[in-house]
Amino acid sequence: MKITFISDQFYPKTSADSEQIISSLSALSKLAKVVLLSASYLSRKHTTREQLEEYYGRKVDIHLSFINHLFKNIRGIEKIAFAIRSAFKVKKSDSEVVYTRNIPVVLATLSFTNLPIIFESYRPWPNRNLLASILFKRLSTTSRFLGVVLHSEFAKKSFVDVGFKEENLLVAHNAFDFGLYEETDPDFIREKFDLPKDQIITTYSGRVNEKKGLLKLLEIAKNFPDQYFVIIGSEKEGLVERESAKIVNIKVLKWQNRKTVFSLLQASDILYLPPTLMARDISKNTVLPIKTFIYKASGTPIFGPQAEDIAEVLSHRENAYLVEPDNTSSEMIGFKELINDTELRTKLGSKAKEEMKDMTWDNRANEIYRFLSKYFS
Repeated sequence: MKITFISDQFYPKTSADSEQIISSLSALSKLAKVVLLSASYLSRKHTTREQLEEYYGRKVDIHLSFINHLFKNIRGIEKIAFAIRSAFKVKKSDSEVVYTRNIPVVLATLSFTNLPIIFESYRPWPNRNLLASILFKRLSTTSRFLGVVLHSEFAKKSFVDVGFKEENLLVAHNAFDFGLYEETDPDFIREKFDLPKDQIITTYSGRVNEKKGLLKLLEIAKNFPDQYFVIIGSEKEGLVERESAKIVNIKVLKWQNRKTVFSLLQASDILYLPPTLMARDISKNTVLPIKTFIYKASGTPIFGPQAEDIAEVLSHRENAYLVEPDNTSSEMIGFKELINDTELRTKLGSKAKEEMKDMTWDNRANEIYRFLSKYFS
């Protein structure tokens, strides 16, 4: 089987989405011939496989192809232009199926080629707005739109609600590869980043902005002045950074490479998933975030929300400590219990790490390949 994955991303990228795509395609390339067709600019040298391997730290056995934008333009215009040009390019290829996470690519492929297409999404798109609901309801009856790969059961439900058959939907949770990481000495990491060795450290890693619910972490820091808090991933001087500077027991770190981030997670005592539905239901850009799986793999206990999407992989007092979302009282009481119970923290972290041993990108690729193969048998 030859699969062309079409993405309007620019590689290499630091985002979790980009790393997820490369990790997934690299694993899938062990089972099928995979082409990554990506956007670029005429003024930029095309990324090589060697650069991807160095950047993402894994074997990248995929063929790379690019479509150049002449110059930087309005992002929406770029997306549409890329989608149309990619459709005509893949039409001339020997690909058997198009695979994408971009809606404009779906529409262009269906409009300008005869190729079947698979869509992947972490978002519950049909629930986002009326236009998306109408679009996916129509796609559910389109023969060349083979189906959707989802990152959560939560997102899958929205596609079922607009008419998709169960057999055309696959939930493939994200994954982790332990082989890409080495164990590091927590004391060494704490010393390297000037972190206290004798305090419990609670850490958040990811996009740093108030839309992620990080102001809640600042409130915890104020209420627990004897604890220490770390925020990893700052890329600008925003509201979270400015407010954190006023709190003595918070340290904000700039964006770090994935190995350094993982070492910092392992050197922490608690990992923080903001216990709020803001990013999922208001900002509408985060559903069962990939950091959940990285957190689990670190073996450090997770403190987070008892939310429908999170509950697919985290269970209260089994492999994480979960509290009612957007309930400040519940959050403060729960956090106090977790910091005071060393035995519970050890149990939660160990259980979560053990569960991640089989959640590899290779196993995820096997699921996706079986899902695709039924259309080409």
